[in-house]
Amino acid sequence: MTTKRAPTIRSKLVLLVMACVVPASLMAVLLIAYDYQRAREQLLANSLDTARAMISVVDRDLASIESSLVALATSPYIKSGNFRAFYQQSQTVLKNQGSQHDMNIALLDITGKQYINTRRPFGSPLPTRNNFPGMRAIYETGRPVISDIFIGEVSKRPLLAVGVPVFDPGIRYNLNAGIFPERFERLLLQQKLPAGWIAAIFDGNGKIVARTRDMERYAGKMGTPEMVRHMKTATEDTFESVTYDGISVQTVFSRSSVSNWSLAIGIPTQSLHQELRETLFWLVLATVGLLICSLAAAWAIGGRIADSVNGLTGPALALGTGEKVDVPPLHLREADEVGASLMQASVMLQNAQHRANHDGLTGLANRTLFNEIVNQQLLLCERNQSELSILYIDLDGFKITNDKHGHETGDRLLRNVASRLKSGIRNSDVVARLGGDEFAIVMVGTDMKNAKITAEKLVQGVSEPYVFDGLSVSISASIGIATYPDSGVTSQALLHRADRAMYKAKGLGRRRVEAAPSA
Repeated sequence: MTTKRAPTIRSKLVLLVMACVVPASLMAVLLIAYDYQRAREQLLANSLDTARAMISVVDRDLASIESSLVALATSPYIKSGNFRAFYQQSQTVLKNQGSQHDMNIALLDITGKQYINTRRPFGSPLPTRNNFPGMRAIYETGRPVISDIFIGEVSKRPLLAVGVPVFDPGIRYNLNAGIFPERFERLLLQQKLPAGWIAAIFDGNGKIVARTRDMERYAGKMGTPEMVRHMKTATEDTFESVTYDGISVQTVFSRSSVSNWSLAIGIPTQSLHQELRETLFWLVLATVGLLICSLAAAWAIGGRIADSVNGLTGPALALGTGEKVDVPPLHLREADEVGASLMQASVMLQNAQHRANHDGLTGLANRTLFNEIVNQQLLLCERNQSELSILYIDLDGFKITNDKHGHETGDRLLRNVASRLKSGIRNSDVVARLGGDEFAIVMVGTDMKNAKITAEKLVQGVSEPYVFDGLSVSISASIGIATYPDSGVTSQALLHRADRAMYKAKGLGRRRVEAAPSA
């Protein structure tokens, strides 16, 4: 009795090609029409993805500005009323961000009176009122606000504003950044859309914030009625319209759920059809060539395809488990390229996992990883009835050193501080950089008494001079300590209590260690 052999990839490829030839010939016209429509839909779908990505870039830029303002709002110069020093600090922030020309910073009170405005020299007369839309919402909600486009009192030009509250301890002032539309125009132009395409950013009311064509003419103007109507009824859409330039376009837009701004891309109908026709031509040509060549090539390449597929199975499974992927040569270019992509994806995945959880400057754990570690350890502490201590560390005098000697020296100083902190703790402890010159350490199984001993040693170690290429730099550290369960039972509560204890240490003269009181 003979056993029927299973068909091979080679024989199946031959049968598949033969089965495709006749139906493909009969269905050519329908396929052409279908491919034309599908290519058009794909182009629009890709354009919508581009719009989403571009509005995300805008959101990240706004978030970066907001973060800078939140940090600047904690300046001690505001609380002390030293507005001249705060003015200089604001100028430094703008310079560090490279935003002197397209952004200004202003400090106002609830009446709209301006105390500083980097658009004018310090001491110059400033408006006693402000038309920043949403300013009152800052005081009512205590949350940052992103405005729609309006005409600035000082610049007399269209601008946007991002405002944040200044707590002292209640909301006494608001700090806002006035942003000229040219900043967003540059973001649009950096995307390098195809020639003839038009991209525009709209605020929450449908006014044009920035545009890749004739922006000076249209900034601050309402979008076309068709554009505004679609933005008010949908978060994303695709429709045909006519621009203010009189150009018939296929428009795709996406609205941000964060800023409520929208980004639209207009693809000229004429170029759209031309591009699709060219795509269709090459598709038909490729189809004909494929039908002719496939039958002859199927037998030759079938065996190699089978080997290549088998060779890629193991690396693909390894990639899924996060292991390092190593693909040997498969003697087929496409398969080798896929193998190279798998190896590259493996490296990218491992690098991305590391970057997502570590500080890029010091290599320490970042805030996200630190919180995860603390939460995990708190569960173990609760189960084992053990203790845990958190040290919140802030460098004394770092900003002065950074401003005096430059950011390169500041970065080297932070790396050295990180090294000293790591060398001053146990292998079981974890040190993280929370941001700026703030660090935190979680010490598992450590009570307040032992945590204080370690903290005193760390203060001493961090306060030793640092020598870089003959330059001697001295700073110190203030440390606040919170202990589970006495100071709190959540990572957020412990960090908050340790942070408050650290500020108490600073207030008592710096270079000190203070313990958080029991909750």
